[in-house]
Amino acid sequence: SSGINAEYGLIQVFEVGTRSILRQMTGHARPVRVTRFDETDTHIMSGSDDKTLRCWDLPTGEEILCMKGHEDYIRCAATVPAQPDTWATGSYDHTVKLWDKRSGECTLSVDHGAPVESLVMLPSGGIAISAGGNKIKVWDVHRAGGLLATLANHQKTVTCLALDHTNTRLISSSLDHQVKMYDLSSYKVTYSLKYSAPVLTVGTTANNSRLVAGCSDGIVNIRENPTPSSVAPVKRPITAIVPGTFAYFARGKNALPTAGAGVTEKPSKRKKLAPYDQHLKKFQYTEAFDYVMKSRNNPEVVVTVLRELFRRDAMKRVLSGRNEQTLQPILKFLIGNLTNPRYCSTLVDVTHILSDLYAPILGLSPTIDKLVEKLNQRLKLELRVQENYMKLQGAMECFFAATGLS
Repeated sequence: SSGINAEYGLIQVFEVGTRSILRQMTGHARPVRVTRFDETDTHIMSGSDDKTLRCWDLPTGEEILCMKGHEDYIRCAATVPAQPDTWATGSYDHTVKLWDKRSGECTLSVDHGAPVESLVMLPSGGIAISAGGNKIKVWDVHRAGGLLATLANHQKTVTCLALDHTNTRLISSSLDHQVKMYDLSSYKVTYSLKYSAPVLTVGTTANNSRLVAGCSDGIVNIRENPTPSSVAPVKRPITAIVPGTFAYFARGKNALPTAGAGVTEKPSKRKKLAPYDQHLKKFQYTEAFDYVMKSRNNPEVVVTVLRELFRRDAMKRVLSGRNEQTLQPILKFLIGNLTNPRYCSTLVDVTHILSDLYAPILGLSPTIDKLVEKLNQRLKLELRVQENYMKLQGAMECFFAATGLS
């Protein structure tokens, strides 16, 4: 198998196993934003900020075709499995275009109404789905690009679209921290996930068992992918004949009660929220923070609450106005978990806020001064570790460059 890398107008094809460069192609005048193999794996299409879509012959590395028509950057593209000669592109000029690779001409153009960030084609080639702004639009390609549906379930820009491997569900990610799944038969949202940062890209594994999302904070999240079989069937209530109606009268005097008549199901017991979740739900941010600090929860729970407070822009208010007793558990938690790579970025932000708030009063409490000194030593240790990592990374990059493996 092979992969493609494109930067500053250069396209490189790599062998994944050895990371060796198989082909190198130049022709674009600006950075290449999207590349795709065609269905035969012998041709490559590339879309660029130079507003062109180009077709490359993989065996020779030569450019076969250059298609022009977009008036702004091309940011996404898709192939059509059922129609190998048809390619689709989305651009910041608000349009989605279909191209015939044989003639090099644009065969269809539709206006999304916003810069197009992502695009997918259903395997049949009859449906195109584009994302731009906070809306997803579904187009009927076979009927001159007629608009079938508009989905406006996100609050901010939709960044990525993907199909699951059964091609029955659409997955979207957005800057509003949400990932949503849609049933393609009804275009209704069937599942929604919320992340701690804006989601830039999303996809599923080959067997649909995992959902992978990449966020703007550099974290890749992998979750169990919810499947239709995992959703419990909805129990329909038993409909009884209402007294006084004709159906009730037509039963006759000898009619027996139907099975289940008059029986009501006991409602399922709601899962109780954790105390800190209850406080957050009531916007009691200081109480939620104090609870997780006093209860000595799993550090992952504490950091999750901290990230939620940052998201709600309440962290500075929560940390303000504290005395010696309430500052101690915070400093102890930072000392114990600051060097954990999963929590480091969040806890460093907390440390910055604490230093801004309480730097003027350092020296008034020996206990707090000792904890601050320990925290300072831990920060210096982490900085030395990071410097060593950067030196090692630089040495490895030089080694790979010298051996031709980079």
